Amino acid sequence: MSEELNRLNEISGFFRRMNTKVKLLTLITKAKEEYDRYDYKSGIETLEEAFKIDPQNPTVLRGLGCMKQFSGDYDTAIEFYRKALEFSEAQEVEYTLIGMAYYLQDKLDEAVENFNLAIDKNDNYTQAYEGRNQAMLENHVKILDLQESLKKYF
Repeated sequence: MSEELNRLNEISGFFRRMNTKVKLLTLITKAKEEYDRYDYKSGIETLEEAFKIDPQNPTVLRGLGCMKQFSGDYDTAIEFYRKALEFSEAQEVEYTLIGMAYYLQDKLDEAVENFNLAIDKNDNYTQAYEGRNQAMLENHVKILDLQESLKKYF
């Protein structure tokens, strides 16, 4: 009898875990739909609910970062991306997102640094190369503009 009870407990535990995973996936899907509608406030609320279920889920952390970034809260976005790095198996994605957050703030050196970290993690990740190239180009344009401005004074 106790063997049957143990087996029933195992099955019950399995279904509880599956229920939790389904709920998490449902929340992530809902947040993606809110993101696609540019409803970042609702997306953040949905992902915060998902975060309560699994605070170590890199997709949830990355999603919170994206929602915060598109809401203009770059510092918090970067914090979420850095937290996602701890649990992610695709760290090139987080480093690229960090690079993009810095790029959008016109912090080009930090952007290039993080794009390079992404490339170090996966040298086939084209988004990191594209981001780095864009940030480097912006940096060069600024230098050229500065040189032109200085010519006026000297």
